[in-house]
Amino acid sequence: MVLQILSTCQKVVNESKDVQIISSNIPKLALKIYTLIEEDKLTLDEFKKCPLHPKNEDEDAINWIFIVDSLNYCFFDPNNKSHWSVTWKNEKHTGYFGLCAAINRAIEKGINMTDMKTCLELTRNQLDEILLGDDGTTLPLLQERYLCLQQSADVLLKKYKGSFVNCILESNRSAQKLLEIISENFFHFRDESIYNNQTVAIYKRAQILIADIWSSFRGSGFGEFHDIDTLTMFADYRVPQVLLYFGVLKYSDNLKDTLKQGILLEHGAPEEVEIRAASIVAVNDVVNEVKKLMANKNVHKICNSIMVDTYLWGYRRENAAMLEDTPYHKTLNIYY
Repeated sequence: MVLQILSTCQKVVNESKDVQIISSNIPKLALKIYTLIEEDKLTLDEFKKCPLHPKNEDEDAINWIFIVDSLNYCFFDPNNKSHWSVTWKNEKHTGYFGLCAAINRAIEKGINMTDMKTCLELTRNQLDEILLGDDGTTLPLLQERYLCLQQSADVLLKKYKGSFVNCILESNRSAQKLLEIISENFFHFRDESIYNNQTVAIYKRAQILIADIWSSFRGSGFGEFHDIDTLTMFADYRVPQVLLYFGVLKYSDNLKDTLKQGILLEHGAPEEVEIRAASIVAVNDVVNEVKKLMANKNVHKICNSIMVDTYLWGYRRENAAMLEDTPYHKTLNIYY
């Protein structure tokens, strides 16, 4: 079973009522990304550059990525006015980076978060304490996070001798095969929605797990996948916001009004599925355009949806003030 992410998302785009891809705006964004790749300002080293990520290239690093990505979702809390952040080594981190900091802080305190037995034996209160933000702020969906961690550790111990390396070895250097292994064994990575009575595969977090391993190992050793370019972007809240900002996506007035009012979308609601599906197809279109530019200029460098996603996600963080008026959707769920 190859997960038909692109084809099921393309069907959604074809039938979409509230979200459109504006193809005429793709070349401009593609040129921007092409220029960064050509000048070596966007490479697969982005993951490694982050001081919060593992520097070692071993089994512990793989398990660290697996545990972080088992908990890597939903960092906004509509009921909490103060912002969740974690300080580690005198630096304050928010969102995904806050999670990395929390896991590193726990390891520093002697809680071996790369050992699945340790993870399985953690109580709900202990995990809450590990994830406790500065000033006593907490993350939403703490019970869900606890169950995800339990399931990840339990399945890995029972089926893969407690090491995610064994999942990678079973995949035989195929990103698609690894995607299958993850989605079949770990329910909380099984990110699917129903749209017009058809199943839409999105698999944001399962793909990000594979991409993180690829990036961390710079595409070699445990990070070597012959079909890495078949992965799509990771459909979250913020990348669609940047695509909207660049005019690659267009929302209906109704949808824009809903988002501007801060109304949460239900996971699986038609508009939510349309936003995520259109983002996946649009980024794939951008990648194809970048590859055309490379072919025309005889440039031989890597460009795939992972790298374009990395750029767009980072663009939002670096230009948060500029994007403040560009609406983005929010939904409380474990899938992104």
